Amino acid sequence: MHYLVTVGYETENLDRNGNPRLQKVKYIVEAESVEEATLVVSKYRAGDMRSSESLAIVKMPIECIIDPQNTPEYFKNK
Repeated sequence: MHYLVTVGYETENLDRNGNPRLQKVKYIVEAESVEEATLVVSKYRAGDMRSSESLAIVKMPIECIIDPQNTPEYFKNK
């Protein structure tokens, strides 16, 4: 299964209340559950020096991802 995870990274810009603004970035994560997707993204974010938080995790309605590894016949040069 694939999940769309939205992560908010704090920026140097401040809002009207003096709180840091968030830059929202979306990642597609392959995982078996929401809990696993949360763990994968947490490990990914651990390598970044910026302050961040997971804002949303949504199951993606994707049947298949087409790439050279799982469908090589479409990518062969003739």
